[in-house]
Amino acid sequence: MKYWSHSKIQIPKLGFGTYCLKGEIAISAVQHALKRGFRHIDTATIYENEEEIGLAIQKSPISRKEIFITTKLWLDCLEEKGVVKSLQSSLKKLKTNYIDLLLIHWYNPKVDLKETLTTLSQLQKEKKVHHIGVSNFTCDLLKEAKKIAPQIITNQVEYHPLLSQRKLLTLIESEFSDIFLTAYSPLIRGKINQIQQVVKIAEKYNKTPSQVALKWLIDQKNVVVIFKSSNKDHIDKNKDIFDFELEKEDQEKLFRLNKNNQRVINPPFAPEWDN
Repeated sequence: MKYWSHSKIQIPKLGFGTYCLKGEIAISAVQHALKRGFRHIDTATIYENEEEIGLAIQKSPISRKEIFITTKLWLDCLEEKGVVKSLQSSLKKLKTNYIDLLLIHWYNPKVDLKETLTTLSQLQKEKKVHHIGVSNFTCDLLKEAKKIAPQIITNQVEYHPLLSQRKLLTLIESEFSDIFLTAYSPLIRGKINQIQQVVKIAEKYNKTPSQVALKWLIDQKNVVVIFKSSNKDHIDKNKDIFDFELEKEDQEKLFRLNKNNQRVINPPFAPEWDN
């Protein structure tokens, strides 16, 4: 497993997402992911599956200290009392006394960002949260957040071969070396298998299009990747991406697909994107 590291922080670059996974399916998928070596599990209060994830982790022989758990605060829980209440609920459901990484899921212009981040910083001081970050923030929003809370370690955004995040990655590389981009929807909700350029590259390496896309992402310096699946075979295959290297020309072919800028996640409350 590869890791993103800075100072004393070390985080697995390949994480297991749980969006839309519910009930026994969620428990089974997370247990299998842990069994296969995943140690970075990503969820959110809006997914309504923290309880299942807590059960899966509790049933696993893997020590809690070895598992990096990320969860997120929803739009209606960003005022001080809402943050505290939401965290308390997450801790109870996840059956843990701390969260490794707590994110603001989406920016809410109706709530003062300083209030939210100041509250998160206090919870971090109390060690209820080890790290804090944001999700779906533009470059300008990330700059604003970093001024308020310099200890932010990530911005989780949609990123895959059809969607460029060059502006954000350039900002991180030039100004925020202590931050990584967390890529969600890296497989474009399964559409990665329909992109002929990716299919051809995958055939060259005797890999699946998903494996190629994930490998392309984790090999980028400041990128951590979260993928989701309830299919155990897909989980197994997507874990096995460390036994080959993409040639530079193939990496460049994937980067050139970015010009399409196709989003799969773009709700009406989203900010005005950079690209």
